[in-house]
Amino acid sequence: MINMTTVLIFAGGSSSRMGQDKSTMYGGVSRIRQECLKANISRIITLCGSEIRHSMFEGEVWPDPKECNSLMDLILWSISQIDDEVLLIPCDAFNLTVKGITELSKQQNCLPLDEQGNRQPLLAKISDSAMLERNAITLNELFANFPTYSNQDLASQFNNFNQNSDLKNLHSQ
Repeated sequence: MINMTTVLIFAGGSSSRMGQDKSTMYGGVSRIRQECLKANISRIITLCGSEIRHSMFEGEVWPDPKECNSLMDLILWSISQIDDEVLLIPCDAFNLTVKGITELSKQQNCLPLDEQGNRQPLLAKISDSAMLERNAITLNELFANFPTYSNQDLASQFNNFNQNSDLKNLHSQ
């Protein structure tokens, strides 16, 4: 049996540190969806936050359930709804392309390193959810049992962008 990968795009945050909605910046969720389709990902789910944001996105869109009070709750709830392997992608993965998505989707249970050598839990590839540390308090603790995926050629694709000063690490595609 071939394991399929479902991508979960996180697009429900307030983007308060950035000062504008990250889900629409640099092509936004639409660009990430297109890159996923080029990588032959057949199921792409956008987690939109509140129901009000549902119409902002195309394809399969899930509002956050009321019982999810944190991003960690949302991750655990979402993967419990999916039988496939899961690749997480934040909407601020502005450098991520088909090449990075393809390489991550080939991996088993991993967290990629960005250009600064930081493990990126919101780009985790989850092949076996039993490896998640369900008593974790932080995202890094949730993925503590996952090995690091290091690829110098792709590290810039795994950068995230939380505030305007981070944009200096934006690479033109």
